[in-house]
This record gives sequence, C-alpha cells and structure tokens, in this order.
Amino acid sequence: MKQLVHRTIEQYAMIPDGARVLCGLSGGADSVSLLLCLHELGYDVCACHLNHGLRGAQADADEAFCRALCERLAIPFYAEVCDAGAAAAQQKQSVETAARALRYAFFDRCAQKCGAARIATAHTADDNLETMLFHLIRGTGSAGLAGIPPVRGTIIRPLIAVERRQVEEYLVQRGQDWRTDATNLDNSCTRNRIRHTVIPALRDIEPAAARHAAQAAALLRQDNDCLDALVQVGGTSVSAARLRDMPEALASRAVRDMLVHAGTPMGEVGQRQIAAVLALARKKSGTASLPGRRRALRRGNEIRIEPMPPETGQVELVPEKPVRFGAYLVCITRKIQDIHSSFKFYPIAYDTINTVCLSVRRWRPDDRMTLPGARGARSLKRLYAERGIAPEQRDALPVLCCGGEIVAAAGIGVDSRYCGTTGAFAVAHDADGRKKRGAKV
Repeated sequence: MKQLVHRTIEQYAMIPDGARVLCGLSGGADSVSLLLCLHELGYDVCACHLNHGLRGAQADADEAFCRALCERLAIPFYAEVCDAGAAAAQQKQSVETAARALRYAFFDRCAQKCGAARIATAHTADDNLETMLFHLIRGTGSAGLAGIPPVRGTIIRPLIAVERRQVEEYLVQRGQDWRTDATNLDNSCTRNRIRHTVIPALRDIEPAAARHAAQAAALLRQDNDCLDALVQVGGTSVSAARLRDMPEALASRAVRDMLVHAGTPMGEVGQRQIAAVLALARKKSGTASLPGRRRALRRGNEIRIEPMPPETGQVELVPEKPVRFGAYLVCITRKIQDIHSSFKFYPIAYDTINTVCLSVRRWRPDDRMTLPGARGARSLKRLYAERGIAPEQRDALPVLCCGGEIVAAAGIGVDSRYCGTTGAFAVAHDADGRKKRGAKV
C-alpha cells in the first residue's frame, strides 16, 4: 500500500517539496492508515480531529484515541468540538451536509495554524466507487459520476487508488488498531447499504470493480474539465441572453458553476434547481428558491444567485461596522472619504441620527418617505415602481431606520429630514459573500 500511495502522490503532484501536510484524522481505519503512511514516507505531517457533537461518549473516545496516536508518533495534533446538529437546523441543511461544511472550515483553520500547504483526506478507491454509485441512483450528471477528484485545490487524497481491504491489511501488519463508528454499520443509510451490500456484489462479478470505476471516473473528469472551460461563468451572475443562446447541456453547466460559486455544495446542486434557474432565462422577471437559503433573481437581462432576505427583516446597525443584510453589506459611516468604490453611498446629516437605535430592514406596505424637493411624503411602493424596481427585488433592498423613522432606502435615496454631507449610508451588493466585513467601507 505504501508504494501505491507514493505513486499516487507523484502521479498527481500532490505535495510540493518540503511542504507540510495536514491530515484529517477521524480515528477510523482509513484516516489512521493515511497518517501512518505519510509519516512512514517521511512527509512533514500534522493532524486534526473534529468532534461533531453527534455521538456523545463515543465521539469523545475517538478524540482521545487520535490524540494518543499523535502523541506516540510525535505529530502535532489539533482538535475542536462543534454542534453539527444545531448548524444543520440553523442552515436548514442535512446533518451530513452541515457536518461536512464545518469539517472543511476546521481543516482550513488548522492548516493556517500549523502552516500546512496541503490538506490530506482519507478517501479510498472504495469511497470513490461508493460516491459514483450514490450519484448514479440519484440521477446525477457526469460531474457526479466522475467521483472524487484526487486533487481539489489544496485538498489531496493520497489513498484514492487504495482499496479498503488494503488499508486494513496495512494496519494489521503494523499491529495498529483503529476506531469503528457504529453509524457506519447502520444499513438504513443509503451510502452504508451501497458500501455493505452493492459493492460486495459488484466485486463478486468483477474483483477489480473499484479500480475500473476509478479509470472511468478519470475519463469523465477529463471530459468535464473540457466542457466546463467552455461555459465557465466564474461568478454568481450571468446574462439571460447568454443562457438562452447556449445548448441546454452547456447552459446547465453554466448554472451549476454559478451555484457552486455562490456557496452551494456540489452535492446539493440538482436538476430541479438548475431547471428553475434556466426557466428565469425565458421570463422577463422572477425568482427561484434554492438550497442553503439562496435564491435566483432575474433583474433585467441579468440572472443572479444571492442570499434570501433575512426572515426577521431587521438587523441592528452600529456605526462604522459593516453588517450583512441578505445579499448586501451595509454601513453607517461619517468617514465618507474612506468609502470603497464598490459601495454606493447615500449622504446623510450624521448628527441628526440617534446612533444607538439604528437598524436596516425590509420595506413595508405602509412605509412612506419625503424626498428632497418633494411636496410631501410618498409611499415606498410608488417610489420603487417609478424607479423600475420590480416587486421581487424590493424585499432584498435595505431600508435604514432610526427608531421608527425611515432615514434612507437603497435604490431610492435619503429622507429630506436627514439629508446632509457629514455621513453616509453605504450599501454594497455582495451576493457571494466575498467582501470582508472587517474591511473599511
């Protein structure tokens, strides 16, 4: 197995010379063998373990096992505890999806702490076959059928050509034990039924099933890379005309690229969501709900993926501290000269507002404001309509309030009572969440 791992690392240029590698260590056979093998091959390794808060005392014992193993090998070890169940409920995701997101965020933090240039996960050839079969029965496209990539950014999978039986043989030869997660034995889970029932049946038919599946996956990845390069959007928006002009197969790939850029896990990008976004290209306006509290929105000739507006509709605001409001970052500032060019600003008389009771919220049907030069107050509904802001766009736009009074409304302007030049209400569209809250506006 050690020679096979070494060949895989060389084949995919996984580890630069002298680079430190962070191993995700669960305590199971796969991750334990990964850590031992990289250690034996002479790589500079450290390890990390995330307790997802789902299995009580068993999870605590897993962490203790991992810590003891690393102490024996003199390998730096990092551990944290999280609540994947609570995260899943908050994000309205499956526990598996939430746990995966927490795990990879944890990997990134640990890699920064220990100076690791690569993060190694213990996916094997069996995991790859399992993933391909799982995606096949879900009706996935070729991206899902391409299985688990050996390299994805800084993530590497040195065991991707190793079968699970080889992993266990390697550990037994070294007298190394491992932990068994009881949930992996529960056949009520689809993946476990594939692992314990379908894959053994395939091996009865063809003993090299996992290796042959890996070859097919590699060919599919080559095809996918070529097609993706033709349609890559590279962001969270695209023109409706471009989508309409593409063949449907390529348009679907373009939408998938947008969804992934917006933060949707690849495993949650399904044909239903893709079809909903493509339908917007044939409409003049509209929205489509997407996983992870996101939505697709048609604005003019643009289709954009963005976060849903806040359910509560209101977010407290502290001067000089940008906060997120749905797809926007907003801030109250008196440092107008420091406003970044990506922000649109609405000048206000800073001294006229009470900074302890500021908030941003959605508009309401009874909202009214008086614009400079107007004879009286007018409804926000009418002001939005006059500016061509479609009904489906209005809930996403932030309205700045001081107490119960409207100070300014994005897309419209500042109420005449608060007009001035000593401060600003700054607003920036940030659908993909790439702007840093801590950066000056």
